[in-house]
This record gives sequence, C-alpha cells and structure tokens, in this order.
Amino acid sequence: MLPTFVVAALFILFTGDCTGRADSTSAVPRRTAYPRIELYDSVYRPVSLTLPVRIMVNDSTTVDIASHGDAATWIDVRYPRYGATLRLTLSRLEGDSLFTAIANRRERMVLNAGGLRSTVTELTAPDGLSSEIVATPGAMVTPLQIIATDSTGLLLTGALEMPPALPGNDAEYYMPIVEGVERDLIHMAKNLTAE
Repeated sequence: MLPTFVVAALFILFTGDCTGRADSTSAVPRRTAYPRIELYDSVYRPVSLTLPVRIMVNDSTTVDIASHGDAATWIDVRYPRYGATLRLTLSRLEGDSLFTAIANRRERMVLNAGGLRSTVTELTAPDGLSSEIVATPGAMVTPLQIIATDSTGLLLTGALEMPPALPGNDAEYYMPIVEGVERDLIHMAKNLTAE
C-alpha cells in the first residue's frame, strides 16, 4: 500500500488542471497599492509652558505659536512626514461672546463637513474642559476638527489641514494620517488642563 501523500500526488499528476481555464496565459497583475505612511509613535509633550492651558501634542511634530492681541493665540502643529498641519486657536472670551463663538465654530464645523458623514467624539478632561472631536473621513481638506471649552471663557478650536495634493487624492492613502492625528487629538482632549 502506498503512503497517502504519494496517492495524492499521483492523483493531481494524472487529473491535470481541472480549474476550467480555457487558456494557460499568465494572470493579470493586481493594481499597485498606495505606499503606507509610517505613523508617528504615541509619545506626547506640552506645546508651551506659557499658555493658559496645557495642550499635549505628538512629540514628532513641530509647533509655531503666534499671538494676536490678548484675545487669541494661533498654534500650528505641523506633521512633517504627513505634510499636514493642525491649526489651533486658543481664545479668552467673556460672557455671551464665548457662547456666540462656540455657536459660530459649530456652524463652521458643519459647513466644513460639507454634508458628509461625520462622527463626533465627546470627551471631558479631569479638570472639566469638555471637547468635541469631529471626524469626517470623506472631507479631503479638513477631515478632523476640535472644539474645547471650560464654559467660563477659555475656547480652543482647530482643524486638521491636509496637503493640497495627495497621490491620487484617494482616501486609501490619507486615511492612516487621519487616524493617527485623531489618536493625537483624543489624547490632547483627555489631557487638557487649564494652567
């Protein structure tokens, strides 16, 4: 009696190709996949010790801070490998002007989403700063937005600005970037602390 593996090999040899293919041409190659961007590690540092709120950003980013009067500070968090910039605005507002600014920013967030499907993540930091992170994967220009406030005068808003021309403008290429920055935004929102 022959061993089982010998019987199986002989069976395949004698029956030949039973796949039903009419010709023996080579297979058509699959389309080339987009190169995957290596995401930054989850290592964080504070933006600046002089701001009225502690904002944690990815350690691999570069940060530019510009002020405009006493009311607002602009913070650009650049992701060099991604070619993307998280543009933040930190404001101090009083009374009704805070609630008007929050309403205006929420309206702007809806407009930036352009009617595309979005998800909202609501977080509250230990000292009471509440945040909303809006992710709109289909938005090619601003797929991520954030608004955070302590409801007493501090307002942090921002949006991720993607590079103007990504290879093929295809979500397959930029989705890992959006997911990586969203992870960073969630860490930021969880750790916002008024100084």
